[in-house]
Amino acid sequence: MANPEDCLRLWTQALQAEATGERATQEKRYLKSSLRFLGATVPQIRAQVRSGMRAVTLADPEWRWDREQVHDIVELCWKGDLHEHRAIGCQIVQFRAKALQLPDLSWLESILRNCGTWAYVDTLAVHGVGSIVARYPDESKAVLARWATDADVWIARSALLALLGAWRLDTPFDKAHFVAWSQPLLPRREFWLRKAVGWVLREVAKQDPLWVQGFVQDHAATISGLTRREAERGVVMGLARPSKGGARAAKKTKDQ
Repeated sequence: MANPEDCLRLWTQALQAEATGERATQEKRYLKSSLRFLGATVPQIRAQVRSGMRAVTLADPEWRWDREQVHDIVELCWKGDLHEHRAIGCQIVQFRAKALQLPDLSWLESILRNCGTWAYVDTLAVHGVGSIVARYPDESKAVLARWATDADVWIARSALLALLGAWRLDTPFDKAHFVAWSQPLLPRREFWLRKAVGWVLREVAKQDPLWVQGFVQDHAATISGLTRREAERGVVMGLARPSKGGARAAKKTKDQ
């Protein structure tokens, strides 16, 4: 029967064959991390995790990558000091996000508090937490509201990115909670909070540029230059998009 230790060992061996020492040095410097690095790329990690998960399921039908199994292997990934192990854990959460349930917000919070970098936080927040929020929108809000006021930058960042993740899963963007949670963060000086607010605004602006324009104008006194620039990038892209009606008319004219 498959077990987390064997899975992680096989993934590590596969990534060692693809990794380079040069990239390990560069990535460690870029992330300013104290962890060890093999030097594998994100696409390499993602591909190995995806193929490995399929192989395990084919070899052992009892291993379904269910909630408990996801917990076991992700927690194992966080026990060591190897960057690629934590990246593997993030990919497993992303691929099996639907296996997670509302109580897993507490589990994810404990992991997020031990990330220390956007390289893990963003995947866990957008895909893991975002999936839970999309499926439990009302029940999850109290937890995210608490996160949004947390002194831990990565927890506060995760609250906003979770809304983005839920929106990407075709749920309506929760404008009311985004405004309520982002307003107290706007005056804060932490780069990763300002970037998070800007990232969400940029993505939403591609679909709703006028709303984002209004948000920026309403918060002109407190919004940072970084956040404003990110939002305005999205607004430019959003305004350049043809309306659905205009796109259909253009296609019809072309067909004629």
